[in-house]
Amino acid sequence: MPVRRRKRDTRFSARRQPDRYAGAANRKGSDNFASKLTEKDVVKARQMHKRGTPLHELADKFGVHASTMSRALRRLTFKHVR
Repeated sequence: MPVRRRKRDTRFSARRQPDRYAGAANRKGSDNFASKLTEKDVVKARQMHKRGTPLHELADKFGVHASTMSRALRRLTFKHVR
């Protein structure tokens, strides 16, 4: 019996964004208009975290949610920052 596969919904993928978004979905770091952190903030936060500053303190210091800071520290976002 053949396997039925659902077609993937790509209506909202980054590659198919309308021109009016001007590619904002593909912009990295602080070039993205919705970014709450800058590359300098991320570098500083990673250094502080390495020295033992807790995640929630870093999030409060930089004015972002703990999950946002966690993603930046784990390089799920800001992958381009060393």
